[in-house]
Amino acid sequence: MGDSPESPEFTAYGPDRFAEHLPFGRTGYLFTVPGGFPADVPDFCHVIDWEMAVYLTRASGAQMWEVRDVNGHRRVWGEARRRRDAVGLAFLELARKRREGADEIRERRVTVLGLEPEPPYRVETSGSVELVLSPAGVGRLARIEPNGIGQAATYRYIDLATGRESTVTADGPVTLRAVAAGLLHDRCACPAPGLVGFHENREDAAAYLTEEYDAWWPCTGPAA
Repeated sequence: MGDSPESPEFTAYGPDRFAEHLPFGRTGYLFTVPGGFPADVPDFCHVIDWEMAVYLTRASGAQMWEVRDVNGHRRVWGEARRRRDAVGLAFLELARKRREGADEIRERRVTVLGLEPEPPYRVETSGSVELVLSPAGVGRLARIEPNGIGQAATYRYIDLATGRESTVTADGPVTLRAVAAGLLHDRCACPAPGLVGFHENREDAAAYLTEEYDAWWPCTGPAA
């Protein structure tokens, strides 16, 4: 999603949605701005999803579509004669303000707090994963490959120590174990859709992962 996203999904609302004293139209449409918008704002600056309302108003004299956030500042983010244009202007203004806020946070981290511009350690949850435990090592199960009738299947896995793909047969000294697993990103550039936290040093990140997960491993993705 860029500064001019595709049209969001709208949900119509009626007079019972907002109290009469609130600055929203008696009828209109609700839509959502994702907390990760725009995409170039760093992860640690993401916010919760914002619910927005767009409605017709004559507050300025002429009939216009107006956009306000529902649960936050309730400020006007966009205004135009067409609903589509008002929503587009709102996304542009939100992108500008969120980028501006992210820049201020990063500058303060460096100049006031003496930290790196962004927390260097990201923690991601991988949910429940299957680990392959064998004398050769421990790895994340990638897939199970059948080997024909009467033959043991092959477990193909990613070794946690090396990041390399390996295999082991199911009839050997091997165990599959479902665990709640975490992933530590150390200044890497890979996407992390399951982010649950940020840390300033590796020790704190490792302590969190050890406490919260059955198992964890460092990411082997590309460096930032």
